[in-house]
Order: sequence, then C-alpha cells, then structure tokens
Amino acid sequence: MKLEAAAVLVPNNQCLQGELDLTVFLKKINSCLKATGIQKSKISVVEENVKSVAFELNLLSKLYDIVIIIQNPGTKYMSEALAYISSQELVHLDDLEDSNGQSLWPISTKLLKANSIPPIIYLQRMFILDSNSLEHQLNYILKDHLAHYNTKISYSKLFYVNLKESKKYLDIIQNDHITITLEETHSTTKDNELGILQLTAKDFESIVIGEKLLRHVLDSNIFSSKRIDYMSDLIYSSNDIHIRNAIMIIEKCFEEYGIDNVFLSFNGGKDCTVLLHLIQTVLCKKYKNDGAKIKLFCLYVSSDNVFKEQDDFIEQCRLFYNLEIMSTTGSIKDALRITINQKPYLKACFMGSRRTDPFCSHLTPFQKTDADWPQIMRCSPFLDWHYTDIWDYLLYYKVPYCKLYDCGFTSLGSATNTIRNPNLLFLDNDADSYLPAYKMLNEKNERSGRNISKM
Repeated sequence: MKLEAAAVLVPNNQCLQGELDLTVFLKKINSCLKATGIQKSKISVVEENVKSVAFELNLLSKLYDIVIIIQNPGTKYMSEALAYISSQELVHLDDLEDSNGQSLWPISTKLLKANSIPPIIYLQRMFILDSNSLEHQLNYILKDHLAHYNTKISYSKLFYVNLKESKKYLDIIQNDHITITLEETHSTTKDNELGILQLTAKDFESIVIGEKLLRHVLDSNIFSSKRIDYMSDLIYSSNDIHIRNAIMIIEKCFEEYGIDNVFLSFNGGKDCTVLLHLIQTVLCKKYKNDGAKIKLFCLYVSSDNVFKEQDDFIEQCRLFYNLEIMSTTGSIKDALRITINQKPYLKACFMGSRRTDPFCSHLTPFQKTDADWPQIMRCSPFLDWHYTDIWDYLLYYKVPYCKLYDCGFTSLGSATNTIRNPNLLFLDNDADSYLPAYKMLNEKNERSGRNISKM
C-alpha cells in the first residue's frame, strides 16, 4: 500500500481557547508528511464531542489513506468516538496511563513507541498525537512508520540451475517488469555446472509470470528454488504483541511436531494469507537454510463455486512460496480424513481462525479436533487478532493478497452467494463504487457480504 493523501483532524476547542497554534502545528505535520512521500493533505476542524468526531473520522478514513489526530492528553471523547465507529469495547491499556488517567481505548488499539516519548495511539491508520509531544512524535516515531509504507520493495527468488542451459534463455525471459542475474557457483552436479539465477520484479504478479516462463523454458534444468525474504528481520523485531505471540505459537508448533509434520489450511483468504507469510517468515528466520528447502503442505477445501480470482491467487502463492497444495471439495471433515489417510505422518494443522469467526470463541491456540473428527492438533496463532490486525500486517509488510479484497469483498465464500460488502458502498463522482476491505472500520460487519442470495 502506498500512502498518498492524509487528513489532519483538530478539535476546535483547542484552537478557540488558544491552546494550539494551528499554523505552527500544521507546518510541522506537513513537513513530516512530505518527508515520507505524502503530498496531499486536508485539515478538518471539528467540535470536541463524541458524535461530531465519530462522524468526521468515519468520513475521513474513507477519503484519505491516513488520518492524523491532535488531542490533549486525558480527553475521553476521542477514544469513545473510535469505539463507536469500530463497535469495539473500551479496555484498559497500562501503557497509556497518563497524568490525567485516560487509559481506556478500543480493544484493537495499538501503540507506536520510541524511547521516553509518549506513544502514538493508532487504530487502522488513524494516528492520535499528543499536542504536548507532537514534534517529537512526528520526528522520532511517525515519520519512520509512514516512510515504510512508501518504501519501494521488490519480489525476488533464487533458482539453482544448469548454468550452460540457462545462459541460452536469459533474453527470452527478461523484460521491462523482470530483471535476471546469473552467477556461477563454482560447484557442479554429476553432469552439470551449477548456476544461481535471481529473478526480481517490482510486483507480485510479474514475479509469478516470470517464474512460470522460467520453468517453462528451463524445465528440468531448474534443480531447486527459494524465495528471498526481505521482511523477516523487521517482523521479528516487531513490538506488536499479536505478532510476537503468533510467532511464539508457530515456533512451538514446529518444535513439538516437527516442520515436516505440520500443514496449513489455506483457501487464499486474508487470514490464512497472513498466516502463510508468517509461517514462511519463521521458517526463514528460525530454520535458516533448512526452512528455505521446506515445501509447506497446504490443504485447500474449495467451495462448489469458487471465485476465479481466488483460485488464481492460490496458484500464484503455490509458485511464489514453493507450496504443495492439495485441493478438494466437500466437507472439511472429509477433506481432513482423506489428507490424514494419504499423509499419516501429519500431526498438526495451522489455522487462521480468530475468536470472532463462527464457532471459534472457545478455542485455544493448541486444541485437538473433536472426538468425532479425524484426530489432529489444531494450531491457531491468530485467535486474539482482530480484523484490523490482519490488514495492518498485510499492508505494512507488503504481503500480496487476493485482489477481490480491493473490490469491496471483506470475507470470501462461494461465488454463488458472496457479494461485495454493502458497508463499503461509496458514492464517488455520482457513481456507486466500493472501498477496499482495509477501509472497513467495524469488524462486526466483516461477513455482511456472505450467504446473500443473488436472485
């Protein structure tokens, strides 16, 4: 996600009472935004009450990539406004206990921290800055965070190939979207001199197309491949408690059951896409070279009428992440029984379930299937994640996801009875359009487009 436009929300009481030199503050904010590549900004001055702030935040979050909010420490209307538009309960956060005693915020609220500076409070790309610490928060916390969103990344894979044969095809594969380098390894197999071919592209679809072409022309002259992981260090250094706990659960699952004896339930949806990426991150970081060689097994239980875009994305993931995917239809119970019969060594299954999902409120991170099911350990690292946590991860760490989510879908089911989420319907230039899934604030509406008759 590239951030291009920002809104700044200022309570009018601070301006009217002379507590805030708006000109000076806005100059500092604009300087920070431009330094991170954000060129467009809008100023909104709003009455200092829950209803007015909630209405304005709901509107600004739809129109702009981020919203920067200035508030005095200890005021309660901002947290209550966020709770109102997100339909989340207010919970006590120890790290937010300030001199005025305000520490109640929506449950999925997060903090951006740096040394002794008061943390920035944020929820779904709405950042709340302390008017008394604004300059330090801008320069030492927010600037780096926003700059990462606009940092250009590339997607790369390494292929161990027959050096002589590969040289013949470089010009065929390379184009404006794909770059290729080929180096000798100074090692050989029984019959061939080995080379390392690196394929690099600026976007996910291009790297997949490049790999398809490469495998077509080189075929058996490709001996192995691995993805280059640019984000593992950043992810492992995260202070986000949800990410840290999920990593611990994934690592524990690998330690207890072995990396060859676990698999992932994967259908191309947003939650399991994050889980796939995090599993790959753990394999890369924790198991180094061994992790890169693992061909993770995934079970895909498809619906009777699946979206083409969903199937396309799953195939792209198969190539890019070097997955082994078994696709089947029918019930999950039957699919699991078939899987275990074919691969009896499998002991645990990673699942992207959250407590807000149907029938998942009672689950624990490690829990055996019910007695009348095929016996397997269910490993659920995301139980305490929220909708916004999933999208924070996908967008911040630039993880490829199914393009249906950019078209107004928030939860993927059968194409027969799944529609764009009505809550994301937006009037744009007198025409109806749908906002992307990451714009939805109320996670209670996540499944609003599911099980809808199209007749």
